[in-house]
Amino acid sequence: MSEMNCIEIREQFALMLYGELSFDEEERIDSHLDGCAECRTALARQKVLHEAVDAAAVTPSPALLNRCREDLAEMLPRERPAAARESWWSQIAGNWKIQFLKPVGAMALLAIGFFAAKVTPGIGGISSMGLADFGGAQVRNVAAQPDGTLRIVFDEKRERTISGNRDDQRIRQLLMAAAKEATDPGLRAQTVTILVGDANESDVREALAFAMANDENTNVRLKAMEGLQRYANDPMVQNALAHVLLNDPNTGMRTRVIDALTGHDAQGLDPQMVGALQELMSREDDSDVRERARQMLHSIKASAETY
Repeated sequence: MSEMNCIEIREQFALMLYGELSFDEEERIDSHLDGCAECRTALARQKVLHEAVDAAAVTPSPALLNRCREDLAEMLPRERPAAARESWWSQIAGNWKIQFLKPVGAMALLAIGFFAAKVTPGIGGISSMGLADFGGAQVRNVAAQPDGTLRIVFDEKRERTISGNRDDQRIRQLLMAAAKEATDPGLRAQTVTILVGDANESDVREALAFAMANDENTNVRLKAMEGLQRYANDPMVQNALAHVLLNDPNTGMRTRVIDALTGHDAQGLDPQMVGALQELMSREDDSDVRERARQMLHSIKASAETY
């Protein structure tokens, strides 16, 4: 084999540290390192990173593990990015082409390198975990501050706090996750109340519609509906309202749906909503709700019966 250059040497560092090189290959690297101070420095940095990853005590959530598996499955068939975009991962994986890795070492390096990039913050340029990955069930408290910012307490590996305005993407992601997944109904209600102020944004309306249609707590569902009433022309909101109309066990919620639609003409209602009102007439036990539905259908000149 011809003498290896610095790029080739550094691409082999990760394999060497995991014992995946032959004796002859290690000898060639050692020989190069004897005369190359820059590569010795690069290897020292790689060893520090290697030790930091090995020492990290990480307890990932099932959601993160699933996302890692999906992302890794997508990345495996791809070729390595151009040398100009060399990153920590390219140093770990070396030449992306798996045939250069021995079977056991290949999977170990890919798994450790990829997973470390997901969960180990602040080492050699590794990205920290995205806030959306934490899940609403880990949000512990949301509080408005006198200066208009929001203070959110949530659990990572340990309790962590971030502050920011509602238009901060990190804050919004945590709020929407909490509205959908937080285990405390009081926290979900509090979060929904905050999100109502940003219901002009489609992603926020989607989170509110989810809470309105699916939350087990009536107060949370009601707060979400109150925030969505002025967006009743939105087809996505109407779809959620139709779901509530036909499935919500609370009579007051079903009544509020019809009230939210009052004043709409036939052109302003999605056909699914008209169909939901007609179906409600045949299955609603509450006479007041049924009468409201009949009046609504009459106002838009639609039949009160299904065919």
